[in-house]
Amino acid sequence: MRNILYVGWIGFNNLGDELMWQVFEQMSRKYLDPRHARVVPSLPGVDLKDLSPYDTVVLGGGSLLVPGYVDVAHRAVLQNKRLLIWGSGYDTQEPVKTSSTGRLIAAQIGESEKMRQMLRDIGDHAAFFGVRGPLTMQVLQDAGVGGKLSVSGDPGMLMAPPAADAGGNGRKTPVIGINWGTSYNRIYGKNEAAVEDELAEVARKLADDGCQLYLFTMWGPDREAIKRLYQKIGKPQATTLDLEVHSYTEMLRRLQTLQATINFKLHANVLSAVSGVPFVCLAYRFKCFDFVSSLDLPELAVSTDGQNLGQRIGSRVQYALAYREAIQNSIAAGQKETIAQLERPFLEGML
Repeated sequence: MRNILYVGWIGFNNLGDELMWQVFEQMSRKYLDPRHARVVPSLPGVDLKDLSPYDTVVLGGGSLLVPGYVDVAHRAVLQNKRLLIWGSGYDTQEPVKTSSTGRLIAAQIGESEKMRQMLRDIGDHAAFFGVRGPLTMQVLQDAGVGGKLSVSGDPGMLMAPPAADAGGNGRKTPVIGINWGTSYNRIYGKNEAAVEDELAEVARKLADDGCQLYLFTMWGPDREAIKRLYQKIGKPQATTLDLEVHSYTEMLRRLQTLQATINFKLHANVLSAVSGVPFVCLAYRFKCFDFVSSLDLPELAVSTDGQNLGQRIGSRVQYALAYREAIQNSIAAGQKETIAQLERPFLEGML
């Protein structure tokens, strides 16, 4: 019996992180023989400092290539455990500057040399090192990480949406989804209130143009922010406020009826992509640019510290609506590649 530890930020009712664990669990049930393998999630109460019960450690989906989680992976290296990086990403509040080809102009892990050395050790040891996007990969390469490093894509892209309701996307009145919440001002620009004001203005214009608005949340602590946005929009006749944190299957079902979304939380963008719905990503940290780059759709990201923010969000919404089919094709291609990459550890017996 092999004991496999799945490490993620789970057990805190954050829909994005929970769904990535659920996807890993589903794939484990599909591909692993329960007589020979047991998967343990790192729920609260699991001691991540004691890896002795486990044969394999999997650093899962989320922005886990940061201090704390990297320490867990490095302990697995020191204890000669089998180690896999399964779609993890890097994240930072340092500004993202890219060239015309989409490469980072400055790609430097802001942590210590000790952190960079641990990542190099992880790269040398890991049986599989698949990361969320090309920006994470470039940061790691520039830190000297080698081994089996590759872009796997975000594990959230492995979700299968439920069958769409007939006529959902063909409705005459377009419905635009808006996800808003809080990261406690740990965002580009460090001013969520200013972003919220600009987003409210964009939403009012969409309502005035005949759109219906669907406001939704991904995490319980986001409810106050989304309620405040609803009040600022001031168009109750055109706005649905949904305060429930739904299961990912229910959220996918709801998103499939929309024409486009504007999203703050990263995995609201992921869910929109899985649903085949064009999205505008309110890029508040490095991880957002990493995800849109993984789908070859960098034009869908709007940095929260940019000038003329409301105007730029509005223009991206119009772009998403106008180029809906091309965006869907790019998403589908990215999803196909992500499935192929993240199935490999299961199909090739790496666990």
